[in-house]
Amino acid sequence: MIRTAFLLHADSHSGLAIGNYLLQRGMTLTAQFSTPEQAQSYIAELPVDWRDRCMPMIGQAGTMEEIDSQVNAASAEMQGLDLYIHGNEWVDEGVMLDNNPAQFAVQLDKRLRELFLYSRAAGNVMARKRQGQIIIPMLSDTLHNAGFPASPVYNQGAIAFVKSLAKEVAPFRVGVNAFQFGYYRAPGTVGSARDNRKLFDMYALKPPIPDLMEAAKGLGLLLDYGSGMSGQTVNWGYGIPSIL
Repeated sequence: MIRTAFLLHADSHSGLAIGNYLLQRGMTLTAQFSTPEQAQSYIAELPVDWRDRCMPMIGQAGTMEEIDSQVNAASAEMQGLDLYIHGNEWVDEGVMLDNNPAQFAVQLDKRLRELFLYSRAAGNVMARKRQGQIIIPMLSDTLHNAGFPASPVYNQGAIAFVKSLAKEVAPFRVGVNAFQFGYYRAPGTVGSARDNRKLFDMYALKPPIPDLMEAAKGLGLLLDYGSGMSGQTVNWGYGIPSIL
């Protein structure tokens, strides 16, 4: 049973939805925020009965030693670590590349390095207990046709990493999977306005457009039934290819 979770970048748009879903399931959550103000704002908006189960962690570690210490501290505080979710802000790599190619390369290296080091640290903790799950959420690149940001370089790098890490930790009963979100409705996005509805009709016959909070519930597929699944990319939602 999954009782405890560590969520990186809980202040990202997707991280807020994922954090709320995990708390709704009754889990104890360590949520990493960039600033104390972000953490305080998030905690203040939670239902009162959820707050005792949400432990904010401020700041992001940089070196391997610091990341190991941060993840171990979260595990000790929660008395276990059953789930690690590597949340991140969804960005448009095409825009980044056009604006500043050098900065794009630096940011991409930073994001993939962070993914490797945090997942490695969480995997080490879970391997000692011989159980656990690591989930890497991402936004499907095919959604760029409907105006959503696309991160094909990061996404492909993350999927390759998932397959590699899954093989390494398989003997310790730790599952590692990528989770691709389909399109969603949120303030400020193309899915918010009725005028843009036709952009989504290309995927199905007038499908419902979920908000991100609703889409995050798809993680339950892995949380409830993912113990025998590893090294996979799970697609959830409209606008992304289905594999039968």
